Amino acid sequence: MAGLRRPGEAFGQLQYPTPPLVSLKRKQQAIRSVGPLATDAAGNPAPFASPTAYERASVAVPFGNCTEPSNVKAGGGACPIRFQCAGCGFYRPDPSYLPALEQHIAGLRADRETARAMDAAGYVLASLTAQIDAFAAVAEAMRRKLSGLDPAQRAEVEEASRLLRRARAARTLPLTDITSRATETA
Repeated sequence: MAGLRRPGEAFGQLQYPTPPLVSLKRKQQAIRSVGPLATDAAGNPAPFASPTAYERASVAVPFGNCTEPSNVKAGGGACPIRFQCAGCGFYRPDPSYLPALEQHIAGLRADRETARAMDAAGYVLASLTAQIDAFAAVAEAMRRKLSGLDPAQRAEVEEASRLLRRARAARTLPLTDITSRATETA
């Protein structure tokens, strides 16, 4: 790649574009748009009362928000049921997670086909099918909710969802301290 250097070369590290940062004010406005549309694992309304409640009482996990206290305290890294979110009473997805849900459903379907081809045990196939059905029900309930909004509201929720996905992506970027490497090689 022209203009980019490999790590350890004389002039520095590869530089990757980073998503633009999302201001706290814009993030809170986005949460006000999608928070009321949050559901539980059964697709029932489970809105967050405010941006503060959304941030304080939940943690972002791959397919939605989690309100399970020990997982929230651990920053999302201590799920007692191993991220089988759609089967958990603490699961609170909102429309900003719809693309991740759809991608996860597609991945589960591929895993199920692989399991079939491997002649996996029936309980493996049943577990994958149950997860597919549960996540698909959540996604369908969310799509129904979105389709019931007027066009202006739907556009606002879609823009807010994009902003929240960008904020989550920026938060999960790996950070590497390259200043110590520059000092070590000098």
